[in-house]
Amino acid sequence: MAMIKRTPARHCCGRRGSARCLPRAISPASAASVAEGRRRAEVAGTTGTGDRDGERLRMTDDSTAAANRQARNARKEAYLRAIYDRYTGQFRAAGDQQALSVARSAHIAMDAVLQRDRAKTPGSGGIRCGKGCSHCCHEAVEIWPQEAALLVEAACDAGTALDRARLERQSRYTVDTWRQQPAADKACVFLGGDGACTVYESRPNACRKLLVVTDPALCDAGQRQPDSVGRWFSWEAELMESAALEIFGAALMPGSLLAALQQRTSGAQGMPAPNFSGPSDAEP
Repeated sequence: MAMIKRTPARHCCGRRGSARCLPRAISPASAASVAEGRRRAEVAGTTGTGDRDGERLRMTDDSTAAANRQARNARKEAYLRAIYDRYTGQFRAAGDQQALSVARSAHIAMDAVLQRDRAKTPGSGGIRCGKGCSHCCHEAVEIWPQEAALLVEAACDAGTALDRARLERQSRYTVDTWRQQPAADKACVFLGGDGACTVYESRPNACRKLLVVTDPALCDAGQRQPDSVGRWFSWEAELMESAALEIFGAALMPGSLLAALQQRTSGAQGMPAPNFSGPSDAEP
């Protein structure tokens, strides 16, 4: 039987045998095809290493963004804490001084903060609050003792007689039960018949900083819809008031006024006014 002898194929490099050798040249299209094939083989062979690398990159980006947010929040918290600590220190130092001077100085400082923040805040020109807009004058308001003393002094100077009977009734209300009272019995004792505050220049800081940019009619407690009132907000004003309430103590206005009426002649007189610093520097 004749046998056929198979001659080993000659490769392009001149070697004989079955071993493979690289081609002399390859087109760009073929190179791309080969590279893609190898990439897919590597991805398949490493059980999704490429996908995991991409996921790691995304996780790194997310972690960096989260770290940046955390750093910004930490800087803002430190900035706000510094403001609060500054005011608590000033109010604590002023605690032994004459009550009327403490309240007046704090009101001047509050007005300065509000004026500055309104000047630099877009939309603050739309604030609708002012003397004669009395919807919020039917709400429960917390004040501190020095403010109560100043309010009583202002009423006496203006010859305004305070309705003690109403104050006695209102002093028994809590914030929750206040809302349940008739509108006439929720009205502030300083509210005049024309809807204007009779001691407007001496009004508490809680009243000074409560400002809205929506229609005043929406502030009517009897017709108010949830989230319908748009407030204008100043962080420093809120922190200043929180510091005062923390140092001096907070109470609803009727009870504070009754206590101030009883103590009107017992306070120290003629002491220098405290020097509350002006608005804080710009935020970081």
